Amino acid sequence: MKRFRPATLAAILIAIGAIRMATTFRIFSATNDEATHIGAGLELFQYHRYLLLRENPPLPRVILAAAPWFGGMRYDPHGSFSDQIHSIFYDHGDYTANLVRARAGTIVFFLIAAIALFFTARDALGDSGAVAAIFLFTMEPIVLGYSALATHDGAAVAGLAVALFAFGRWLRNPDLKRALIFGAAFGFSIDCKFSSIVFVPVTCIAITAVRLFRDTALRRRFARALGTMIPAAAMTILVIWAGYGFTIGTFGELDPFRSAFSPAMQRLLTRLSPNAPLPASDFFAGIAALMKIDKEGFLTFLNGETSTTGFRWYFPIAVGLKITIAALVLFIAGFWFALRDRALRGPFAEWSLAAISIILISMPTALDLGIRYVLPFYVPFAVATAIAALAMWRASFATAVIAVALLLCHLGASALAHPDYFPYFNALAGRDPSRHLIDSNIDWGQDILRLRDVARRKLIPALGIALMGPADFTALGFPPVEGISPWTKTHGWVAVSDHARQVMRAQGGGRWLPDEPIQRVGKSISLYYVP
Repeated sequence: MKRFRPATLAAILIAIGAIRMATTFRIFSATNDEATHIGAGLELFQYHRYLLLRENPPLPRVILAAAPWFGGMRYDPHGSFSDQIHSIFYDHGDYTANLVRARAGTIVFFLIAAIALFFTARDALGDSGAVAAIFLFTMEPIVLGYSALATHDGAAVAGLAVALFAFGRWLRNPDLKRALIFGAAFGFSIDCKFSSIVFVPVTCIAITAVRLFRDTALRRRFARALGTMIPAAAMTILVIWAGYGFTIGTFGELDPFRSAFSPAMQRLLTRLSPNAPLPASDFFAGIAALMKIDKEGFLTFLNGETSTTGFRWYFPIAVGLKITIAALVLFIAGFWFALRDRALRGPFAEWSLAAISIILISMPTALDLGIRYVLPFYVPFAVATAIAALAMWRASFATAVIAVALLLCHLGASALAHPDYFPYFNALAGRDPSRHLIDSNIDWGQDILRLRDVARRKLIPALGIALMGPADFTALGFPPVEGISPWTKTHGWVAVSDHARQVMRAQGGGRWLPDEPIQRVGKSISLYYVP
């Protein structure tokens, strides 16, 4: 019987992952941010402008909005922001068909991320390591889950994967050609999501630090090699500008965000004429808007407490609870088995440090709104974990059996998570994961359609609600609904999502809700009957 080639095995795993993602497109209702991203892409198609929440770059939005545009979906810029967002999924065509159109483009970024990861891992580990990395990546529930939503999270993963692949090629042979390719890849990653401005450099620095420590030849020529990064930086800037259509705006567009800048930058803006030209002004406005949000703070939640300044240990805890225990055990085992293997200790040190650096650099932020913000972490993590599995395979027969068992456990956890991939929590989170994390970790408005179906089956005449998401309950065919007060008891049928329930309790409300719901709807909604 003919053996499959490693690339063929990887292609099969990637295809299975893409199919699994596609099966969720009709199940989940629109989550909080999807309409905004699609609306911004449609705005570009319709009006050739970029004004709708510029905190994210336009490239992923254009790709995500392509199928909706050709399918007849349109963005209506009139009315309030809520009216504009409502128009995306409700004003043109069938709601569930619009969801499929909006999410179809996510497959593009998943394929880019997985293919780049395969070649990156093959460069570092060979064929078997590349297949192991792809297996770990495509079977991770949170990777499949967030990559299947019409947001920038899957694009961010693709951007980092492409940048690290190009950087690895440059580091092995640091010439001008590879430097320019890396510069273009870095620009592409920033065009995918602004977090790459930080994530790409810190991961590259981590990999380089370890490589320099163990590679004498690279140390001798590294100072000269760094010179190639100057034209690479110019290439990065050019690609970012290309992502904004080579547009030129003015410095006056930054005035609404002046308070987000440092005092020195504010003084510079004061001296400059508002009409002075600024290439890719939407890029700088987006960065400024993001800085302003981070500076002003956001309501976040961790382990039963709320904050507007964030939690230092938010992302380490989120990673510990939201990726499979098998993958975590393999990664931790690598610090014993891989670091004892002469051939694997260097690669493991590089990629594990790269993964950890993403978490460390993210800890000070106030935007603790979900593990999706550090989802690119899983690119270097998958490589490091694959190295750990190889090291265990090579150590002894007993450890090889344990490594295979852990990979099978990873597969089992992934299969059992279907179709609720992004709300996945491992066993460490306990029976009620929302005690630890809420928001997009578990409750992003995705279970509204499921709630509608339950309400129809139970013939519920009216429903009190406290739910996440921008749903139009009338358009979706709900019975009459009315918002509930956390401090006033509501009688009859009541649906409360995990995010709303935990925020209520953290603020002293919702004490009148029964201890146990009549039914759990999806992974995020509790349905009660209050006499």
